Parts: sequence; C-alpha cells; structure tokens
Amino acid sequence: MRSVEHQVQVAICNYLDLRGFCYWAVPNGEKRNIITAKKLKAEGVKAGVPDITLIYDGLYYGIEIKKPKTDTPQGYLSQNQKDRIRKIKKAGGEIGIARSVQDVIELLIEWKI
Repeated sequence: MRSVEHQVQVAICNYLDLRGFCYWAVPNGEKRNIITAKKLKAEGVKAGVPDITLIYDGLYYGIEIKKPKTDTPQGYLSQNQKDRIRKIKKAGGEIGIARSVQDVIELLIEWKI
C-alpha cells in the first residue's frame, strides 16, 4: 500500500476503534512471490477484496481505501476491485470508497450505522 493510503487507512482504523466497531483489515495488496501467491489463492484469498471488512448488526460492509488527490492523482479502482464490488453487492453486502475519515463518517451515515 502506498504511504498516503497507509496513513488514511490508519486514521480510518483509529476512528473505527474509537467507535467500537467490529472490523478488520484485509491485507491483499502486497506483492508476494509466486509460491506464496499460489498458496494463498488455493486457501481462498480473492483479488479485489475491500481493504476493511466491517460487520454491523449481522451485515457485511466493505470499505475500499483509495489515495486522495494530493500533488499526484487520486487512487482508482482496479478491474478486480470493480468485479469484486459487483459480486459483494449481488450477495447483499454494502461497499463504499473512502479517501478520508470524513468519507467513512459519510458512509456510516448513508448505511444508517
């Protein structure tokens, strides 16, 4: 994960901790050697899974963290992420994109959490 995305995700996790949510990060984005990648794929790791999984009132909410626009362009969704988002929504989950803690606050309001 790029440094700015890392800082944003840490801030979001701190906020979710303060609110007492049940959540966890999904460390899918790191480069791995081919042997490890094949092993993880066989164990069920899926490309494009959102960075944060939040469970509330028995429901799944995913938060994909993207780099905000700074002196460089903002982050964008990969095709794998777009495909995974469609699959999660089809299964009844909620997904949101966040570039800041404020974005997460707005998602939680939208989701009525």
